Amino acid sequence: MRPILFNKNETAFDTYGLGELNVTKGTVTRERNGNYTLYSEIPANDPMVATLEKEMKLKADAGLRTKNQTFEISRIVKDSSNIVKIYGQHISHKLEYMGLVNGRVFSGSAFTALAIWHNATIGDLRFDVWSDIQTTGKGVFDISKMENARQALGGVEGSILDIYGGEYEFDNMTVRLHKQLGRTAPTVLEYGRNILSAELDETIESAYTSVLPFATYTPDKPEGDTSDSQPDPVTVTLPENYVDSKYKALYAHRRIKVVDFSSEFKSDSKSKDIPTPDKLRKIANDYMERNEIGKPKINIKIEYADLARTLDYADRGWIEEVELCDIVPVYYPQIGLTDETLKITTITYDFVNERNESVEFGDIGTNVRATMQSGLAGRVDDIAKAQQDFENSLPDYLLNAQGNKVWYNRPDDKEHKIGDIWFEKNGLYDRMYVWNGSQWEKRIDTEDVDKIKKEVDKQLEQAKQSTAIEIEKANAKAQEALIKAGTIPDTATLSDQIKTLILNSPDLSRKVTETFNNADNGDTIYSKVYSKVAKNFASRDQFENIDREQNRQGSDLLSLSKKIETQTVEFNKLTESNKLYERILGTSETGAPDKLSRLVMSSDIFQTEVGKYVTSDNNLIVNSETMDQHVLVNENRPGVNVSVSDGIFTIKAQGATSYNWSGFTLPIYVRKIYRGETYSVGFKYRVRGAIDHDFNVIIKNHVLNREAFVATAARSNTPVSDEWKEFQGTFYMSSDFEFGNHRNLPFYVYVTKNGWVEIKEIMLVRGSRTGPYKPSQFDDAFKETKAVRTQMSLLAGSWAVKNLNSNGDVLNSINVLADGNNRIDGRLTHITGQTKIDNAVIKDGMIANLNADKITGGTIDASQVNVINVNAGNVLAGTLTGMTVRGGRIEGLNGKMYIDLQNSQYNVLNNEATIRRIDDTNSSQFIKLTKSGFIAERFRDSNAALMVLGTNHNKDPKEVERHDNETFAGIRLWSGKGNGTEESLTEFVGDRVLIYNNGRYRSPWNFHGNTNDGNAYLIPMNQNNVKHYIGRGDFFVEGIYSRHFYMSGGRDIGQYLWDLLTCFGIMKRYGQISGSAGGHVQGVLDKYGFK
Repeated sequence: MRPILFNKNETAFDTYGLGELNVTKGTVTRERNGNYTLYSEIPANDPMVATLEKEMKLKADAGLRTKNQTFEISRIVKDSSNIVKIYGQHISHKLEYMGLVNGRVFSGSAFTALAIWHNATIGDLRFDVWSDIQTTGKGVFDISKMENARQALGGVEGSILDIYGGEYEFDNMTVRLHKQLGRTAPTVLEYGRNILSAELDETIESAYTSVLPFATYTPDKPEGDTSDSQPDPVTVTLPENYVDSKYKALYAHRRIKVVDFSSEFKSDSKSKDIPTPDKLRKIANDYMERNEIGKPKINIKIEYADLARTLDYADRGWIEEVELCDIVPVYYPQIGLTDETLKITTITYDFVNERNESVEFGDIGTNVRATMQSGLAGRVDDIAKAQQDFENSLPDYLLNAQGNKVWYNRPDDKEHKIGDIWFEKNGLYDRMYVWNGSQWEKRIDTEDVDKIKKEVDKQLEQAKQSTAIEIEKANAKAQEALIKAGTIPDTATLSDQIKTLILNSPDLSRKVTETFNNADNGDTIYSKVYSKVAKNFASRDQFENIDREQNRQGSDLLSLSKKIETQTVEFNKLTESNKLYERILGTSETGAPDKLSRLVMSSDIFQTEVGKYVTSDNNLIVNSETMDQHVLVNENRPGVNVSVSDGIFTIKAQGATSYNWSGFTLPIYVRKIYRGETYSVGFKYRVRGAIDHDFNVIIKNHVLNREAFVATAARSNTPVSDEWKEFQGTFYMSSDFEFGNHRNLPFYVYVTKNGWVEIKEIMLVRGSRTGPYKPSQFDDAFKETKAVRTQMSLLAGSWAVKNLNSNGDVLNSINVLADGNNRIDGRLTHITGQTKIDNAVIKDGMIANLNADKITGGTIDASQVNVINVNAGNVLAGTLTGMTVRGGRIEGLNGKMYIDLQNSQYNVLNNEATIRRIDDTNSSQFIKLTKSGFIAERFRDSNAALMVLGTNHNKDPKEVERHDNETFAGIRLWSGKGNGTEESLTEFVGDRVLIYNNGRYRSPWNFHGNTNDGNAYLIPMNQNNVKHYIGRGDFFVEGIYSRHFYMSGGRDIGQYLWDLLTCFGIMKRYGQISGSAGGHVQGVLDKYGFK
């Protein structure tokens, strides 16, 4: 690809910027944990040269699998060669110009350290972070050692790379620290096959042949010494001074490295590990073996033909692809180079020709040292040692529930069981093998999935190109058919013809005249309406006549149009015009958006509706700026918070063990969208906390559970970031879609399980892109009132006026009928004081508010009068049936309890309260809150609180709520205070109390207390092959007090040990043990009182 040039301050990179650079040469060089640079050449006479400036951004590929990276121009060289040279650095090098908050402490895993680094950086940019290294460590960001944020990542003592090791991947604004970045490549670099040139560089600089070890410690004070002075430190060395490595014979003279091993000898208050020459010699030999002291440092540079881009490998090019940190076999015997495990430490990629140009191999850490400050190269040995120690501390395998071994390192050569599993890490990919009885059989390789994806993308691109060619052919045929038909003019001409036919239609004139002759000011209204029709409307009958004529004369066009109707521009315009006229004349849809009325005609009715309408390019989300017209979904589940503040919606779900789909829904200004229309969705979002599943947006009909649009905005691998990101989605309607009436609104945003996201500036528009955010033009119109339309109907024997809201609901209306019946329907009807009602008799009435001052006598029979609102100080009644009580409080007559409906509170102002359920079951169920006496360990409290949650087998009214008899089962919670202290007690009461999880490994701990033999047991039930333990390898029980311990078979361990002690006693008594050993045994016998 050619690099794309952007302005200095560009951050989106979603366009072609200032255009492509016509470079003649372009390479990107990446070093393992090191530099990341770009070099390109462009002719001096290229017009883009005048645009080039330092700090401008370039987008270019950096490798076969590293695409679309951002670089910043750092240097531009112009000379007499007529070639302009452009040098750039990867955007991650901006970290060299960012600072850190001094003294920020980090500990835990590498990901935790990177997250703290992310929050500690000072500068204009924010980089996301990730790591799969689980090694734990700790450190502090010290700006006296770390001059910039990049050095804190690696290159100085105390950096994250220094402590955790690993291999960095810089992917635009994301920093990833891999335990192993590269994979074992399936190719080979071989002389005579693909190697063009090779250079083997061996150096002995900074190499040593021998180690002079020493260790320093401070001895203890002599017994009886009470002075404040400490003994002088003692330094231990070897009598022979140094030890040689196995590579010493490769050198003419010794190269001695002095190493301090004092830290290898741990001492504390209980014991002191004192260095000795023998210990020191062993540690030094292990150090040389582990760090390959004396081995010459080798660097190999190879230029090779990238066969992945040749025709011979067109179908299997992935085999030849290599990337940074891959492990590749190299075979070039002419220079003594034959190695199967060389790691690529530097790689140069030609992004113009899309191939690797050269690779370099070196010892692990070589390129890290190249970026370190002088004197710190030795820290690489410590990194390798720390990583190796961590890996050595891990178990080689685990056992699953079926007893099979699950290996995470290479399995040993011992006997394996069919079904054993081996997980192998291959750089960014993973492999899973299963033992089939004779060999390890590969079942899964995630690299294969990546290959399939690339092949699918390739096939889709080919299909897209083929489709484009066919569309062009179809368009040409359509244009030819249109010319041959000779009856379809251009759209403007056709529209004029339709309008002329409509205006001259006698049917239209007759119906309009007929309607308005029966109405006041008919001539005036007629002239206004007729002028509107003259400008905008056409008769459906007239249009259909033209269409039939067209069908007769252009049958060839019709057969072709079925295949190309979505590609032919002129035909689309004609179809849209047809839809417009059809909507105006035959449906209730809106016409042109700037009109405030519409005309709907039939043989029986003429309706004029006055209202407000939504334009096609307007934001269709209601109140998208504040999003206050929302409905929350699953917001009350544990650990879920869904809220909106200052136009930002927050969805935060934590601790969920199953899907909860928590989120919110928003209303849309339209109730239906139509076939053939294209819509776009856009909003800004940021992931504030890790998502364990996904974050989605849906436009749906909740009644039918159908979706018009579904998209996933973020997944579990989406990095956590404070930066706002843009989401854009487009969908095409292949059929009409109604949203329906449901509590949940059509626009639905949710997190499937756990996660923390924030969303703002939501847009839904008709079109292929939303454009910059703007609220709907009609938000203000809907703030104050929902009555946005007035509809008038005239029939032969009736006249009606209705006010309707945006949903089409009638708010109020007036109906005048020919038979003398009139009806006024409204929420508020005001009749003035001069109104007279002849023979006024109200036989059946509903009075919303009744003023008692106007009632002077008589009786109101409540079985015939419906009273909507009653304002009364007291209402005395027998039985109130079918009531709904809203707001306020419900109180007892004695004031001992009340229910506060507004604040969701159930309050009891008494020393005893009970919630009970008594039915035909064998036991009662109840919750009891009462005052009770409490005998605590340090006091007695007669005014303590007791809560009982339980059931009782005895349903005698006197026993049903007792919790102190043998038929009770449940939980009792006591709380009290006295003697200046507080205490609580929780009791679990039952014949058997079981504790377990209800999942796959269900196996209870059983507290068994109803054995009727005077014993109680804590029993592990040992179900589902579950093994029960008390304590764990990393969590210990401090002590157990017991009279007896029994092994399998009922053997008493105490008696067993006493018998062993007796045996030693007999052996001592009869002289079988003597000397110092006998003295030690006698001391133990005396300690335990053996006679």
